[in-house]
Amino acid sequence: MTRESTRISLLIDSDIRDSLDKIASAYGKNMSTVISEAIEQYIDHHERHASLTQIEADASEEGDFATD
Repeated sequence: MTRESTRISLLIDSDIRDSLDKIASAYGKNMSTVISEAIEQYIDHHERHASLTQIEADASEEGDFATD
């Protein structure tokens, strides 16, 4: 399945760019792929966190949680 791509522009610290370049070279990928993968992981992490936070809030509202 092919996903539609959109071009974005961003400014990053030169040290971060150098690190991204090293990672891309080490894995035989281009920098765009490395950045896209990092963004996907960032989004996944925050979406999971948001889901867990909602689950905890729902449990709290229902009184379905452990107390000491």
